[in-house]
Amino acid sequence: MNSETPTFVSDYLVPKVGKTAKMVSMMVKSHFIGNNIPLTKEQFIVLLCLEEGFKSQSFLAMVTERDKGSLTRLIQSLEKKSYVKRTISAEDSRVNEVELTSIGKVILEETKPVMKKLFSIVQQGITESEMELATQVLEKMQRNVMNIIEKIEEAKK
Repeated sequence: MNSETPTFVSDYLVPKVGKTAKMVSMMVKSHFIGNNIPLTKEQFIVLLCLEEGFKSQSFLAMVTERDKGSLTRLIQSLEKKSYVKRTISAEDSRVNEVELTSIGKVILEETKPVMKKLFSIVQQGITESEMELATQVLEKMQRNVMNIIEKIEEAKK
């Protein structure tokens, strides 16, 4: 595509990124079911976020793009499986902190190689230079999005 403004919405890169992300989500869901992995993609993302240590529910809501109620249900489903536990923050009693349990760590470690294999298959045939270029393009798009979000937030003040 040249530097001219695209004629159709489908000529933009954003819909292609979105469609690819949706297809990957469908593939992950299918693969988890087919391999008896007792997680959803969203549950896996939460466990992965918690790998580095506890996180607040508000942080997890942002990462998973869920509202508070929806995230609470997601956390509750992980608690029922004994993968995570919630505690009230020592610094702020209004904040729930979520952390991995030992069982959660095991399921995460069992699932990560499956995800790595899936990602390798999806990226099959993509050269290292193509990966670098794609990464640069996506990072530039992310910066543009963050700039827009910052402008919107500033306009609200």
